[in-house]
Amino acid sequence: MTNLFSYDGLIYKTGTKIFQLLVLNILYLVTCLPLITIGSANTALAAATMKMIEGKEGNVAIDYLHAFISNFKMATYFNVLFGMINVLVLLNYLFAGAVSSSLRPFVYFALGLAGVISLVGMTFIYPYIARFDDDIVTTTKNTSLLILKHGKLSFLILLVAIVPVLLAILSPLLMVFSIYISAFIGFALLTYLKSLLLLSIYKQY
Repeated sequence: MTNLFSYDGLIYKTGTKIFQLLVLNILYLVTCLPLITIGSANTALAAATMKMIEGKEGNVAIDYLHAFISNFKMATYFNVLFGMINVLVLLNYLFAGAVSSSLRPFVYFALGLAGVISLVGMTFIYPYIARFDDDIVTTTKNTSLLILKHGKLSFLILLVAIVPVLLAILSPLLMVFSIYISAFIGFALLTYLKSLLLLSIYKQY
């Protein structure tokens, strides 16, 4: 029983990780407030959670802020890119009804494909930036290759990213619950789970 509550015990380790995730979640929400910094925030959160999993973390707040600053340029580039894609998809979807009925299915298919590409990119690009120091072209190419090579794991990671969102829109109660959880630990916890799966891929390289 004594060992359970010691510094190496399960309760202490679990409590420490929960506290670290709470801190990271707060930092993430604050640094996301200027929307242009969302990419850097996603990258920093991925970097900090991967360090936690590998036992390499020092102070998680410092780890987060260091990753946020050092990856700002690259992450912001992709954040702007994905933002433009998402805005174009939304605008075209709103006006797709004006297209002739014969062409409408093709328009919706193209918009859906663009949306999926953006979603996959946002899920996998930022953790790659957090892990590897490559240029824009190499980052895009290698991320695509890793997704294709590790299809099953990539699909599982994508499910971790989108299932909570799908569940949240099923009912107002689940929406309120998801907002409450997200405000305290949700974003950091989901990124931690994705990082667990991503590291099983990254460690091979």
